Amino acid sequence: MPAKTVTNRSTDPVQIIAFDFDGTITTKDTFALFLRYFAGTPSWAFKLLKLLPVFMAYGIKIIDRNAVKAHVVRVFFKGVDEKHLEAKAQIFAQDVIPGLIRPEALKTLKIKTQSPHKVFLVSASIEPYLLAWAKNHNIKTVLSTKLAVKNGILTGEIDGVNCWGMGKISKISAKMADTPYVIVESYGDSRGDREMLHTAQASFWKPFRL
Repeated sequence: MPAKTVTNRSTDPVQIIAFDFDGTITTKDTFALFLRYFAGTPSWAFKLLKLLPVFMAYGIKIIDRNAVKAHVVRVFFKGVDEKHLEAKAQIFAQDVIPGLIRPEALKTLKIKTQSPHKVFLVSASIEPYLLAWAKNHNIKTVLSTKLAVKNGILTGEIDGVNCWGMGKISKISAKMADTPYVIVESYGDSRGDREMLHTAQASFWKPFRL
């Protein structure tokens, strides 16, 4: 799917500033940390053992990282009550994430959220704790990996695409629909941000590391 930078003579495009989260704004991968936080250490270790064949298959390139993510989500979240997940995510966002935030990233976010541009948080991490954290920092748009829910229970599947690589562009395009837009700035730190960085007018690679 090609990157979508829409232009229209009659409408000025919405100007977007897109931030990756893990490794860019934070110092660590929050998804990995949340898995242990959510499951508890004994259950987390047991689930990782169950996933060893999946990790090995990825290591020898039989499956890709999107397939790995799908397996991880299934093992850790299938059958979980949505409200229980959201409650744990709220506490994680309040108690754990603040200690992982890069100070320069936070300063930049404060400046950008006060600008005329639309700030998007675009992350492969799962939605619940990102929404909770973003709300406290005046970030109104969070595009991330969503977990499928049926009748208040997580199905163990990903709802839509994994928000990584081209998945990030797909999420932005879907959010904007037919609204003209341009990504004026993009911030990232990994292979998963490459397409988003390349689509932007100005891109910043690992920008907040001192």
